[in-house]
Amino acid sequence: MKFSVVSYHLPHPDGTATGRHVFAVWDEVRRQGHEVQAWCWGDVPDRLEPPAWVRCAHFHDPGGWRALPRTIRRPRGGLAQVGWEPPPDAIAWAEEPESYAAIEAAARRAVTVYHSSVLDAVALRQPRAAIVQSARAERRAVRSAGTAIAFSPRVARAIGIDNLLPVTLPIPATPVSLVEEPVVLMLANWAWPPNRVALDRLIRSWPQVSEQVPGARLLLAGRGMRSAPEVPGVEVLGEVAQARDALAQASVFAFPCPPTSGPKMKVLDALANGVPVVTTTAGIEGLIDVEAAAAVTTERAFARTLVDVLRDPARRAAMATAGRAAVLAHHAPAEASVARVRLAAAL
Repeated sequence: MKFSVVSYHLPHPDGTATGRHVFAVWDEVRRQGHEVQAWCWGDVPDRLEPPAWVRCAHFHDPGGWRALPRTIRRPRGGLAQVGWEPPPDAIAWAEEPESYAAIEAAARRAVTVYHSSVLDAVALRQPRAAIVQSARAERRAVRSAGTAIAFSPRVARAIGIDNLLPVTLPIPATPVSLVEEPVVLMLANWAWPPNRVALDRLIRSWPQVSEQVPGARLLLAGRGMRSAPEVPGVEVLGEVAQARDALAQASVFAFPCPPTSGPKMKVLDALANGVPVVTTTAGIEGLIDVEAAAAVTTERAFARTLVDVLRDPARRAAMATAGRAAVLAHHAPAEASVARVRLAAAL
C-alpha cells in the first residue's frame, strides 16, 4: 500500500514525543514493505536531519479577521490553503486534527487523535473559549475522515472514535542500567501546560521526599527548562540529545500528572527504558498492563509513594522488569504499525 502522511511534528527518533511516535509507526510500516511519504509542516530543530522519506515545509496560518469566515466554516483549516495533494492512489493520514485540512480532499483518509481538548481544558481549568476551535477541529476531522484512531478509551469516548490502537515509541534494544542512588527524574517539554502543573506539584512535595530519603536528588530535563527552582536537591539538566541520556541517570521517573487526556509518552519512554515510574492514574492512561511497573497514586499521597519506592531497590528492580516487558508485549512499533495497516486496508 502507499501512504501519504501529514504531521506538524517531525517524524524522528530523537524528536518530540509525538514526532517519535509518528516515526516509530511509519518507519515500521516501511519496513513491512509499504511505501510511505510524509510532509512535516511544523518547526524542525536544526539539530535533527529529517528522514529521507519526510519532506519539510513550514506553514504558519496568519489568521486574523480575514480568516474568520474560513475558521467558522472550517476550524483549524488554514493548512488547506497550501494546496498540497497526496497522490490519488495513496491513503492519506493526518497525524493530528490540525493536519486534517491538508488531506480533506483525498479519496481515502484517516486521522489520529491523541487527546481531547475539552477534557484537557477541564483538567487545567482553562476557559472554554480558549479551546473552541481545537475542539471543533477534532470533531470535524473525526466525522469527515474515513477512519479515526485514538490511543485511550477516555479520548475515544469523548470524541466519538471507534478505533482504539496501541501507542508506540522507538524501543531501545536494551534497558538502561539500574541506578542504586535515590535519583528522581522528570523529563518533559516544559512549554506544555500540563507538564508545568505536574512540576509545581512535584516541587511542592519534594521537601518531604528529601527529608525522608537522605541524599535524594531531583533532576529536571527537557526543552524549555532554563533554571532550577530554588529548592535543595533539585538540579536542571536542560535539553538532552536523547531521552535515554537523562533516563540512564535516574532510579525513578516521577510524574504527578494532572487529569489530562491521552497517553503520556514520557511515561511510556521511561518504561521502555526500564525505569520505574511513580505517577497518577492519568499518567498511565492508554498504556496496557503497566500496573506492576508504575506506582500509581494521588497528588496528596505522591510524596509518600515516591519515598516508599526510593527506599526499596528490590521493588524498583521488579518494576523496571515489568515495565519493559509490558511495553514490548503491547506497545512495540510492529504491533502498532500492523494495526494501522489493517485499518487502512478497509478504507
